Amino acid sequence: MTVAKMFVTSPLAPRLAAGGIVIAMMLGAITFYFESERIDDAIVDFAVDEAQRFAADVPEMAAPSDPANRPAIERALTGLVMRPPRNMPGDDLIAEIHDLDRTRIAEATRPNIEEIERMVKDTPHPFPTSSESDYRKFLLGGRLYVQVITKVYAPDGKATATLEGVFRVTPDTIRDVRDTTLRVTATVVLAVLATTLLLYPIIQRLNGRVLQHSGELLDANLGTLRALGSAIAKRDSDTSLHNYRVALLSIRLAEAVGLDAAEMRSLIKGAFVHDVGKIAIRDDILLKPGRLDPAEFEVMKTHVSHGADIVHQTKWLGDAAKVVQFHHEKFDGSGYQEGRKGDGIPIIARIFAIADVFDALTSQRPYKPALPLDRSLEILIEGRGTHFDPRLLDAFLEIAADLHHAYSGREEAELADRLQAAGAPYFTDVMAG
Repeated sequence: MTVAKMFVTSPLAPRLAAGGIVIAMMLGAITFYFESERIDDAIVDFAVDEAQRFAADVPEMAAPSDPANRPAIERALTGLVMRPPRNMPGDDLIAEIHDLDRTRIAEATRPNIEEIERMVKDTPHPFPTSSESDYRKFLLGGRLYVQVITKVYAPDGKATATLEGVFRVTPDTIRDVRDTTLRVTATVVLAVLATTLLLYPIIQRLNGRVLQHSGELLDANLGTLRALGSAIAKRDSDTSLHNYRVALLSIRLAEAVGLDAAEMRSLIKGAFVHDVGKIAIRDDILLKPGRLDPAEFEVMKTHVSHGADIVHQTKWLGDAAKVVQFHHEKFDGSGYQEGRKGDGIPIIARIFAIADVFDALTSQRPYKPALPLDRSLEILIEGRGTHFDPRLLDAFLEIAADLHHAYSGREEAELADRLQAAGAPYFTDVMAG
């Protein structure tokens, strides 16, 4: 099965549903906020109108600082707060008059609101500065209160005082906010869900096409990778079997040590093209049947840097350079070309080095027969801590026999199918994400 066929669909419906719920919740919160602001504005507007009516109805407000006018102002304030409840968003509880120097001139309160008075008096007054009025809200005993301070103007338009009022928001008003919020939220939820249901088939079809094309592109990239690996193998008088086996061995070891998906993709790509740099090695050295002399070996070692240069020329293949460039490094630093050691060698190169040597030992080559499994493992163990990362080698030794049984002596077509099944999920994860 190709990658394209594996990922023609995606979990689109749950994502759209989750998005709809989030949008509905956000709009519900916004609705609640604006409904609350609407109530605040209504109370502030009422307080401003009441202040101006109060100034018009009480002539003494033309000179509120005059001690002779204070009794009349206090009587008027008492009448203001003791009026029966009205069909308004809030009930008057406290009313105070301050002169322009913020000195209290007169005040009136309803009976039995001592706790509210303490809260108001313990908090600095939000006297308006640049604006005509100011307000603040507070909760007490599960009820919402709004304190409003607004300027009072004489008939000639001159500001003479400020009127402070404390209003208790009525239960009917709170209920109205709640009902409106629930109604709007329900409407939004239904609208979002209806829109989602209408758009889902279209989005699903378009998403399927995108995934199909992405899968086909990925198949093409992987096909090119396989073809390139095969070309390199043939250049080296080998077959693609080695590439398939080392890729499978590397995947299984990487899974055993918990390598993440991104590194797994780099490892698989690197396994296929690990010797791509041998294209740059001349035939008399690359195809020499006997042992290379020191000068020839120095030339052969350059295949890792040539390989890194080649894979870096394409973004999709660039991350394979960790394997291509460093798979001949050794854990103790005696490898080539940079002499890296320990964790300085990328983990995917350390993983691949074990898979590469194991396959070379257990496979027949033109210049040698295949070694038995037991002898191959003995050679690996001899390189523990020198050639190979001890932790990775120990993990490999636990699964080596099963892997040898699974992959040794298999035909190319079978290994190709197994590699497709083992490696494709790590590439389709990119598409699904």
